[in-house]
Amino acid sequence: MTEKKDTTSQGSDEPVSAFVDKAKEVAGAVAEKAEPVVEKAKEVAGTVAEKAGPVVEKAKEMAGTVAEKAGPAMEKAKESAGELVDKAKELLGNKDDDQK
Repeated sequence: MTEKKDTTSQGSDEPVSAFVDKAKEVAGAVAEKAEPVVEKAKEVAGTVAEKAGPVVEKAKEMAGTVAEKAGPAMEKAKESAGELVDKAKELLGNKDDDQK
């Protein structure tokens, strides 16, 4: 059998501590660099929202106009469909009469 080495107490914690300190330093530097980017992103998002407002309003307006124009067209389509159904019933009725 092979012996297991005790790796829990290997020397000083200085290398680990130095690594942690360096990681904190890098994290701080990244945060500093990211802050202006985040601010710019917020600014751009605000500008996009401002510009999108009128576009959304225009789209709502156009949707209302389309709905207004579609209403009479839908009524006409219902009428036409009803007329077609009546004509089909009439034709089917005549066909039944012819077979008798």
